[in-house]
Amino acid sequence: MQEMTRRIELKKGILVAIEGIDGAGKTTQSILLTERLNKSEYPVVRFHEPTDGIWGDKIRDLAKNGRHKTNAEDELDLFYRDRLEDVQKNIAPSLKEKKIVIMDRYYFSSVAYQGARGLDPDYVEKKNEKIAPKPEVLIILDLTPEAALMRIRQKRNDTPNHFERTKYLEKVRQIFLEKFRNRPYVRIVKGDDTRSEQDVAQEIWEIVLPIVKKNEESQLG
Repeated sequence: MQEMTRRIELKKGILVAIEGIDGAGKTTQSILLTERLNKSEYPVVRFHEPTDGIWGDKIRDLAKNGRHKTNAEDELDLFYRDRLEDVQKNIAPSLKEKKIVIMDRYYFSSVAYQGARGLDPDYVEKKNEKIAPKPEVLIILDLTPEAALMRIRQKRNDTPNHFERTKYLEKVRQIFLEKFRNRPYVRIVKGDDTRSEQDVAQEIWEIVLPIVKKNEESQLG
């Protein structure tokens, strides 16, 4: 007789977005959260933006080779097209299947990054919310640009790209904090190197787990 694996079913899909400036630890924390939810028998998937699709490739090329040939509106359009494809192919179907969707970057990055290039953050947000579902919780990992760039150089053994410059990242950080801080679904988590990855992960877990528990439907064994 085949042994059944216990699976926790949810009443609905749950969208969790993890945001912050480059070097804040979004990828690390999104992976740790996904792994912990999976070990706890929750149906969970993780997506990252830019995606690995054609529009995501164009965005990465832009970051690598410079943005001087692309204005802020055209840059926003690339992210918008990439996100639309991500929503249609990945995010919306997963939510429909009542899974927990963990986003390593989401449209809030477009608000902050393209806003820092001079576009109206409200315009960017409204444009994206026409195609992208809002998350149940937005976690913003906050640290200074100086700490973020040092982390990129030392921990990643990498050279910061054209999206990763101190003055620019400070503008991005301020948009994240000033625009989203007081919204009820937003949690600001200190993400600098005074805290271990495990400490940050535990704080995120304590934010997300009650939301997930509230939406548990039943358990099958």
